[in-house]
Amino acid sequence: MNSLERAAKRKQQAEKILNELKLIEKWDTVGNCFIVGAAAYDLIVTPDIDLETFSELPNPQTIMNELALLTQHKNVIELKYRDYTGTDFNGHYFKLIYKADEIEWNIDMWLFSSERSGALSKDLVPFMKENLTEESRRAILDIKEALLELNEKYSSIFIYQAVLEFGIRHIDDFLEWAKNHNTAVPFHWQPKLLNNR
Repeated sequence: MNSLERAAKRKQQAEKILNELKLIEKWDTVGNCFIVGAAAYDLIVTPDIDLETFSELPNPQTIMNELALLTQHKNVIELKYRDYTGTDFNGHYFKLIYKADEIEWNIDMWLFSSERSGALSKDLVPFMKENLTEESRRAILDIKEALLELNEKYSSIFIYQAVLEFGIRHIDDFLEWAKNHNTAVPFHWQPKLLNNR
């Protein structure tokens, strides 16, 4: 099984979890919910799912009441909330841990105001879907998997930038690239338009 096949299998697992917990439906009751990050791009390597929801009047208590019911689910082993409205993130953060077959899925969920300005993960989704090819997707997955084996941690956004904007294709080239680029988080990549890629 190659990296593309492994990612496809993880995407199926992620969709199964979202459907089982009815997370999109729950978030849609408070605002407009978007799947973002690796799950949106079919680039899942570690078991993570990211959601962003935008509401005209964000009320964390409303959705927390719904999420709290999920703690009765046999596979939900953790639920957290944190108020980040006083920080640069300017939103409400929720986290679920779903465990099945000894694998723990980390589900990060953000609730933002519809008026929130600045870079958002949802804004990157159309660009990524339009510009990813089988070759670049495989390069990203191979680099992600190699970093995991090396126990090297980089935010995925830097891998996307390196592959799509700088043409990086292999782990050694990525590590060399990272030496000369700022890889501190939080970082919001503002991708340049790519020519017919």
